[in-house]
Amino acid sequence: MAAEADLEEIAKQLEAILERFTHDRSGIHIASDDERLFKRLTHEAKDIMDQMFGPLNSFSHALAMAANGSVQNYLGSPSYAGVSDTLASVEAAVNSIRRRTATPKKDGAILPAYVDGTRLAQIRSASRSHFDSTRLAQLCHELNVAHANDCFLTVAMLVRTIANHVPPAFGCKNFAEVANNLAADKSLKKSLVNLESSLKNIADYNLHQQIRQIESLPTATQVDFKQDLDRLLEEVVRRLNAP
Repeated sequence: MAAEADLEEIAKQLEAILERFTHDRSGIHIASDDERLFKRLTHEAKDIMDQMFGPLNSFSHALAMAANGSVQNYLGSPSYAGVSDTLASVEAAVNSIRRRTATPKKDGAILPAYVDGTRLAQIRSASRSHFDSTRLAQLCHELNVAHANDCFLTVAMLVRTIANHVPPAFGCKNFAEVANNLAADKSLKKSLVNLESSLKNIADYNLHQQIRQIESLPTATQVDFKQDLDRLLEEVVRRLNAP
């Protein structure tokens, strides 16, 4: 299972961080290049846990407590104990996934996240030198929560909201400009044009539809723009991290 393998890789990197801690007269300190890596790994691990176990799960909570508690020292940097506790939380999640794999749920497989956990972690850790990605990360998180709970009306509206949120990262005023101003990358332009046309029609229909005598609701298939949205978010992250 991909989630298990990803968390195992994160655990290995956390173990490597622990091995690189340095000792001097004032105590034990994290290596200078590992603070940012530790932050990224905890974000990625939390997103994977949220995908596997749902929002507000105990593993994500324990991870957040360990990661946040790790910097509650006078140096303001991650402590050895904090990184060790974070590693323990990741290992516990891996063991739980293994047990789930051995005894599958009767009600079927868990849906993959709408926004991939790695992509969401990239958004959260993106450079703030151009634009602040905090709101974008929260929109993506709420999109994943809505998708996991079959809230497909909300999914359509949130994907459209994300599309409307990011044009300044492209130097544009609206998403129509974004979709039509990428002639150099035909593949990306095709994905963005699909978001602009098909997504806009579906989102606007569900947003503005008034009450009727007989109603119908969107399905997961109708609001499935995951691949096109990921292409958009990939390009946003690239632009945010550009020099």
